[in-house]
Amino acid sequence: MLEIVEIIRPADQGRTTPFLCNASDGKAYYVKGYAASIAGLIKEWLGAHLAKAFELPVPPFQIAFLDDRLVDGFGGKAASELKSGYVFASEQILSVTELKYETAKQIDTQLKLRVLIFDLWLENEDRTLSEKGGNPNLLWKTDASGLYVIDHNMIFDDAFNKTNFWDTHVFKSMFDQKQYDLFEKGDFETRMQKSLASWQTAWDNIPSEWIELNNELRCFDPEKHLQRLSNEANGDIWSKLP
Repeated sequence: MLEIVEIIRPADQGRTTPFLCNASDGKAYYVKGYAASIAGLIKEWLGAHLAKAFELPVPPFQIAFLDDRLVDGFGGKAASELKSGYVFASEQILSVTELKYETAKQIDTQLKLRVLIFDLWLENEDRTLSEKGGNPNLLWKTDASGLYVIDHNMIFDDAFNKTNFWDTHVFKSMFDQKQYDLFEKGDFETRMQKSLASWQTAWDNIPSEWIELNNELRCFDPEKHLQRLSNEANGDIWSKLP
């Protein structure tokens, strides 16, 4: 089990108050805990696994343990918004910045399409960007022209609005002219089915403390979301195209 050995500082941005920390493997991670909510932590873990299996570029991630003595020693927001126990840890990628609107055109067309379809499948409205700004939850590594997909705590949105999704998604332009010829539906269904095969392993590795708290609060219904993902991986998703 990865252990957090030092809390460095709160991240520069992030609604769920991630903290930059050093871990027992000698690497630095952005860590999310209490402020992300138990449903948010479960979604982060499942979403990262699904994204990786979907062949999207995600930073390496693990569940880590944070001792209460570290939290108490750091104090401040760490005590109220991180807290101790099991946390979600996403490895720090050096020399990255948040994706800017004018940079999006440099990204490979097929990669943009994969991100778009993945977010549609997971019903994630939290990847917005336009010339007026937004919150893309995408990192850009300029020296390598590399994209990283982060932050999955808002997936499986029970209030998902298809119209809002197509109005605000960072890569919505892929379908501005209904360019359905850009992809093969069968290829994406295969990709979704492959991604879905990672669900059970991911679920089985969620800390029992998270599961018990979720069972108590009933804030995340895995069976409901798994059934929808399965249906859409077998073709139902295409009814959500613009």
